Amino acid sequence: MSIAICVKQSIFAFTKRNAMEKLTQHNYWTIIATGLIAFVLSGIWYSPMVFGEIWETYRNPPNPEIPRWTMAFAPLRELIVAYVLAKLILLLNLSQYKDTLKLVFLLWISFHAVGMAGAVLWDHMQWQLGAVHAGDWLMKMTFMGIVLTKWLNKKSISLNNQ
Repeated sequence: MSIAICVKQSIFAFTKRNAMEKLTQHNYWTIIATGLIAFVLSGIWYSPMVFGEIWETYRNPPNPEIPRWTMAFAPLRELIVAYVLAKLILLLNLSQYKDTLKLVFLLWISFHAVGMAGAVLWDHMQWQLGAVHAGDWLMKMTFMGIVLTKWLNKKSISLNNQ
Protein backbone atom coordinates (compact mmCIF):
# COMPACT_ATOMS: atom_id res chain seq x y z
CA MET A 1 0.00 0.00 0.00
CA SER A 2 1.47 3.36 -0.99
CA ILE A 3 2.10 6.14 1.47
CA ALA A 4 -0.34 8.41 -0.39
CA ILE A 5 -3.17 5.89 0.09
CA CYS A 6 -2.29 5.51 3.78
CA VAL A 7 -2.29 9.29 4.23
CA LYS A 8 -5.64 9.64 2.44
CA GLN A 9 -7.17 6.89 4.59
CA SER A 10 -5.78 8.50 7.75
CA ILE A 11 -7.18 11.90 6.79
CA PHE A 12 -10.58 10.34 5.98
CA ALA A 13 -10.62 8.44 9.30
CA PHE A 14 -9.61 11.59 11.20
CA THR A 15 -12.25 13.70 9.42
CA LYS A 16 -14.94 11.09 10.02
CA ARG A 17 -13.97 10.80 13.69
CA ASN A 18 -14.07 14.58 14.10
CA ALA A 19 -17.47 14.74 12.39
CA MET A 20 -18.80 12.02 14.71
CA GLU A 21 -17.43 13.77 17.79
CA LYS A 22 -18.93 17.05 16.62
CA LEU A 23 -22.33 15.45 16.06
CA THR A 24 -22.50 13.65 19.38
CA GLN A 25 -20.89 16.42 21.45
CA HIS A 26 -23.44 18.99 20.38
CA ASN A 27 -26.44 16.73 20.30
CA TYR A 28 -26.41 14.62 23.44
CA TRP A 29 -29.87 15.97 24.21
CA THR A 30 -31.33 14.01 21.29
CA ILE A 31 -29.63 10.82 22.47
CA ILE A 32 -30.87 11.45 26.02
CA ALA A 33 -34.40 12.24 24.83
CA THR A 34 -34.46 9.12 22.65
CA GLY A 35 -33.35 6.94 25.57
CA LEU A 36 -35.86 8.48 27.97
CA ILE A 37 -38.74 8.15 25.51
CA ALA A 38 -37.76 4.48 25.02
CA PHE A 39 -37.97 4.09 28.82
CA VAL A 40 -41.48 5.56 28.79
CA LEU A 41 -42.46 3.23 25.94
CA SER A 42 -41.20 0.34 28.08
CA GLY A 43 -43.48 1.50 30.89
CA ILE A 44 -46.41 1.32 28.48
CA TRP A 45 -45.22 -2.14 27.31
CA TYR A 46 -45.41 -3.44 30.89
CA SER A 47 -48.70 -1.70 31.67
CA PRO A 48 -51.96 -3.65 31.95
CA MET A 49 -52.97 -2.19 28.57
CA VAL A 50 -50.27 -4.22 26.79
CA PHE A 51 -48.28 -7.02 28.50
CA GLY A 52 -48.52 -6.10 32.19
CA GLU A 53 -50.86 -8.97 33.07
CA ILE A 54 -48.55 -11.54 31.48
CA TRP A 55 -45.59 -9.96 33.28
CA GLU A 56 -47.36 -10.11 36.64
CA THR A 57 -48.61 -13.66 36.05
CA TYR A 58 -45.22 -15.16 35.19
CA ARG A 59 -42.92 -13.27 37.56
CA ASN A 60 -41.60 -15.40 40.39
CA PRO A 61 -44.25 -15.47 43.11
CA PRO A 62 -44.73 -13.78 45.41
CA ASN A 63 -44.41 -10.63 43.35
CA PRO A 64 -42.76 -8.20 45.74
CA GLU A 65 -43.14 -4.47 45.44
CA ILE A 66 -40.39 -3.05 43.23
CA PRO A 67 -38.17 -0.73 45.31
CA ARG A 68 -38.52 2.91 44.29
CA TRP A 69 -34.76 3.46 44.10
CA THR A 70 -34.55 1.10 41.12
CA MET A 71 -36.52 3.57 39.03
CA ALA A 72 -33.70 6.09 39.43
CA PHE A 73 -31.28 3.71 37.69
CA ALA A 74 -33.65 1.92 35.30
CA PRO A 75 -33.45 4.52 32.47
CA LEU A 76 -29.66 4.17 32.36
CA ARG A 77 -30.08 0.99 30.33
CA GLU A 78 -31.98 2.79 27.58
CA LEU A 79 -29.60 5.76 27.68
CA ILE A 80 -26.59 3.47 27.22
CA VAL A 81 -28.25 1.65 24.32
CA ALA A 82 -29.26 4.95 22.66
CA TYR A 83 -25.67 6.21 22.93
CA VAL A 84 -24.16 2.99 21.54
CA LEU A 85 -26.70 2.85 18.71
CA ALA A 86 -25.93 6.47 17.78
CA LYS A 87 -22.21 5.69 17.68
CA LEU A 88 -22.75 2.54 15.59
CA ILE A 89 -25.04 4.34 13.15
CA LEU A 90 -22.34 6.96 12.64
CA LEU A 91 -19.44 4.50 12.47
CA LEU A 92 -21.24 2.28 9.98
CA ASN A 93 -22.50 5.33 8.07
CA LEU A 94 -26.08 4.06 8.11
CA SER A 95 -28.50 6.39 6.37
CA GLN A 96 -31.35 4.04 5.45
CA TYR A 97 -33.87 2.75 7.98
CA LYS A 98 -33.61 -0.70 6.41
CA ASP A 99 -29.90 -0.90 7.20
CA THR A 100 -30.38 0.39 10.73
CA LEU A 101 -33.19 -2.09 11.35
CA LYS A 102 -30.89 -4.92 10.22
CA LEU A 103 -28.30 -3.72 12.73
CA VAL A 104 -30.92 -3.39 15.48
CA PHE A 105 -32.22 -6.89 14.79
CA LEU A 106 -28.71 -8.39 14.85
CA LEU A 107 -27.87 -6.62 18.11
CA TRP A 108 -31.19 -7.62 19.65
CA ILE A 109 -30.99 -11.28 18.67
CA SER A 110 -27.31 -11.49 19.69
CA PHE A 111 -27.77 -10.00 23.13
CA HIS A 112 -31.34 -9.64 24.36
CA ALA A 113 -33.02 -12.62 22.72
CA VAL A 114 -30.10 -14.94 23.45
CA GLY A 115 -30.00 -13.69 27.04
CA MET A 116 -33.68 -14.33 27.53
CA ALA A 117 -33.35 -17.77 25.93
CA GLY A 118 -30.62 -18.54 28.45
CA ALA A 119 -32.85 -17.43 31.31
CA VAL A 120 -35.65 -19.66 30.00
CA LEU A 121 -33.34 -22.65 29.51
CA TRP A 122 -31.17 -22.43 32.62
CA ASP A 123 -32.98 -20.24 35.18
CA HIS A 124 -36.47 -21.70 34.80
CA MET A 125 -37.93 -18.42 33.57
CA GLN A 126 -41.29 -18.98 31.93
CA TRP A 127 -41.01 -18.58 28.17
CA GLN A 128 -43.91 -16.13 28.20
CA LEU A 129 -42.01 -13.81 30.54
CA GLY A 130 -38.85 -14.15 28.44
CA ALA A 131 -40.86 -13.27 25.33
CA VAL A 132 -42.30 -10.17 27.02
CA HIS A 133 -38.83 -8.98 28.10
CA ALA A 134 -37.21 -9.73 24.72
CA GLY A 135 -40.09 -8.08 22.86
CA ASP A 136 -39.73 -4.97 25.01
CA TRP A 137 -36.11 -4.55 23.94
CA LEU A 138 -36.90 -5.23 20.30
CA MET A 139 -39.56 -2.53 20.40
CA LYS A 140 -37.28 -0.02 22.17
CA MET A 141 -34.27 -0.67 19.98
CA THR A 142 -36.38 -0.39 16.81
CA PHE A 143 -37.74 2.95 18.03
CA MET A 144 -34.27 4.23 18.97
CA GLY A 145 -32.74 3.04 15.69
CA ILE A 146 -35.35 4.78 13.57
CA VAL A 147 -35.22 8.05 15.51
CA LEU A 148 -31.43 8.15 15.68
CA THR A 149 -31.02 7.30 11.98
CA LYS A 150 -33.35 10.13 11.01
CA TRP A 151 -31.73 12.59 13.41
CA LEU A 152 -28.10 11.66 12.70
CA ASN A 153 -28.57 11.82 8.94
CA LYS A 154 -30.33 15.16 9.18
CA LYS A 155 -27.44 16.48 11.26
CA SER A 156 -24.72 14.96 9.06
CA ILE A 157 -26.27 16.57 5.96
CA SER A 158 -26.14 19.99 7.63
CA LEU A 159 -22.58 19.25 8.84
CA ASN A 160 -21.46 18.35 5.30
CA ASN A 161 -22.91 21.60 3.96
CA GLN A 162 -20.83 23.72 6.33
